Amino acid sequence: MERAIIDEFLDCTTECHTEVEACVRALNQHGGPEYIHRMFRSMHSLKGNCQMVGLTPFKDLMHRVEEIFAHLRAHPEQYFPELGEFLLMATDQIVDLLYELLKQGHADENRRALLATVCDNLRQQNQGALQAASFRDAIAMLGGKTKEKSPGGRGNRVNLQLQDDISLMRYWADKIDALTVFRKNRNTTSVELALELNTALGKPVDAQQLEVAVLMHDVGMAFVPHAIFNKETNLSREELRILQEHVQIGSQMLLRFGGWDDAAAMVLDHHEYYDGSGYPNRKKGEQIHAGARMLAVIDAFCSVTTERSDRSYKKSLLSAISEINANIHTQFDPHIVGAFNEVVRNMVLRSA
Repeated sequence: MERAIIDEFLDCTTECHTEVEACVRALNQHGGPEYIHRMFRSMHSLKGNCQMVGLTPFKDLMHRVEEIFAHLRAHPEQYFPELGEFLLMATDQIVDLLYELLKQGHADENRRALLATVCDNLRQQNQGALQAASFRDAIAMLGGKTKEKSPGGRGNRVNLQLQDDISLMRYWADKIDALTVFRKNRNTTSVELALELNTALGKPVDAQQLEVAVLMHDVGMAFVPHAIFNKETNLSREELRILQEHVQIGSQMLLRFGGWDDAAAMVLDHHEYYDGSGYPNRKKGEQIHAGARMLAVIDAFCSVTTERSDRSYKKSLLSAISEINANIHTQFDPHIVGAFNEVVRNMVLRSA
């Protein structure tokens, strides 16, 4: 694999482990099924990432852990600290083995096989109600308590050198995606779609300016209070004003960088509607930057194909495309939507 892909995989792995730790801590302190859901999503994401990069043995190992987790998801009232300790220890060992494999080219097969056997035993022993004693035995088999992390441990890479603009922007975009489990890896998908759409349209905008616009279009969301960002009911007029300011914040940041004027215009315009009913300047049609018209379609597509806190399911690709096509001439540029349909169709064919 390319070094950039390996680094991204390691970053996602560290994020997954951090999320599991936070959820176990919350469950032990005050409980709540939402933390079980968050922990499952994080572990499932790690399994998917292992499959994506061809680490099938680790994907299978994560699947064994997930099978234990499935019972807990169905019966969250059965949670007990020993279960959280085991899940944290299992994730900790998997992450250790992944780092060992990717850094040294090999991992301890005996440790992997032991964890797989322990998971299989737990599944057999806990087919009814979950038993704390069996999880205590499993923890003992794996070596006891989870180890304390040192401040300079894995994943803590502090770089005091000045990064190039795009690397820094990609880092910020990853941080925005990490604000909620419902945005996992969204900026990566959005960049890929944007560049393919730009090519399909004959490259009407500079590819690098477009990539930066995709990475920065929601950075302003970091300045929106979480109470507004995660609100599931209708926003008040003042809350809506605060939310909409994110386009100005992102575009101003790009102007301050210098050299990214086109990207700044795309960020500012990406919530303008084709019929002139968007924000912040109520531009319409060709007045809206071409890159922003592309970004509007991609942003909508990623939003409706991703689970959200106010929606317990995610829509299929076909449903998302249908929803976008239903809003041409009003929200979206029909020419761009037509090209996007073809991009998604090709994407589906490649993955078939």
